Amino acid sequence: MHKLLLTLCFLISLSTQAYHSDEHNKKIIKDALYPGWDFEAKTGEKTFNNVKVKVLSDKQVQVFNEQGKRIFAIKCPNTAMCMVYTTNSNEPIYEYNVGELKLGGNKSGSIYRLSLDTIYEYEHSISSDEGYISFIIITSGGSSGYTRSRYDIDTENAWFSYEETRFDWLRYGHPGEYPYGLVN
Repeated sequence: MHKLLLTLCFLISLSTQAYHSDEHNKKIIKDALYPGWDFEAKTGEKTFNNVKVKVLSDKQVQVFNEQGKRIFAIKCPNTAMCMVYTTNSNEPIYEYNVGELKLGGNKSGSIYRLSLDTIYEYEHSISSDEGYISFIIITSGGSSGYTRSRYDIDTENAWFSYEETRFDWLRYGHPGEYPYGLVN
């Protein structure tokens, strides 16, 4: 059933290619033929100062302190609606090309798919010597909404901070009071 649905989506996308740019058409074909299956994360363990990182897959990571207690974990379902990334900065640069997040590079703020060899330690600020590693999780829904969460883990003290950005498109409005506390 899944292969039938994938084939049908591919055929529909081919019939609508005249309405899109060549770059967008290439992305449609790539997504239909290789919907994220072409990437395999390097798994294993790596130690950064006082934390140990275990990468289990491109959608699963665990972080432990010196005593072996798990302090952080991400486990995304195996769908295209949830992706895990790493970055080499506490100020990642989110650049998109035809709806796809630009990955790679060696400049500060670069974003990478989760893999053991793409986790980089960096200094959070100029005034701090403490090292950090970061994970970004992006989830999306069928209604054009998404959530982007970034976790910055202090590798010296084994604690983390969390930042979240949400977007949702409320086509038919929001039931009840929105924003909360306002009365119509």
